[in-house]
Amino acid sequence: MTQEPGGAGTNHFGGFHIQAGPLSDQDAARVELADEIRAMIREIISTDATIAEIRQVRDLVRSGVESLVAKSHAGAQGMNEAALAERSKNFLARSPVLGTINPIAVPLVIAVLQEGANATVEGRITFTEPYEGAPGCVHGGFIASAFDEVLGVAQSASGQPGMTANLTVDYRSPTPLLRELVFRGWCERVEGRKIFTRGTLHHGDTLCAESAGLFISMRPELFERLLAMRNSNQ
Repeated sequence: MTQEPGGAGTNHFGGFHIQAGPLSDQDAARVELADEIRAMIREIISTDATIAEIRQVRDLVRSGVESLVAKSHAGAQGMNEAALAERSKNFLARSPVLGTINPIAVPLVIAVLQEGANATVEGRITFTEPYEGAPGCVHGGFIASAFDEVLGVAQSASGQPGMTANLTVDYRSPTPLLRELVFRGWCERVEGRKIFTRGTLHHGDTLCAESAGLFISMRPELFERLLAMRNSNQ
């Protein structure tokens, strides 16, 4: 499912649940780098390397960061219209929960099963050691973040996308690390600008958590203001 980037005045937030086209070659390279950073994070918290070896890696990382810092950083204000459209098109790839480009994301993979008033989505994820809370279990805060994203995609797929007004999570059983987990989210009903959603998290047949979310449909002019605010800070 693809969507062409809109022009000025378009409410890009309406395509939040859509990855609109393939990544650019530059963003594909960012994905490769993000994957290596995720692997490094896992090693940092578990390695038995010596202090000298750890500091040697630190110096290598520092050198890599300095190399990137030395390059140009146009930011949103320095981008032409085509570059801004490309960034907007691949908004999901930069998500802190879904984003393949964003190294703090696991990432979570979400499929839209149905759009419209009865929108339904399914997400699959395997949390690794950096996301541990209780021993061997996923930290509840990361579960809540994933629910926010899953229900956010579901409400966007309803056709009246908005922002989170309220999110509640009920934790039913410990959620294991290093196991594939399945999130399911759906739109329960729409009342004016209010979009009510619900979701579940399972490990196999075990219900690990349930969630309910209320989203408020965003008017296009508000989204444009948010874009302007972000661009002014870059």
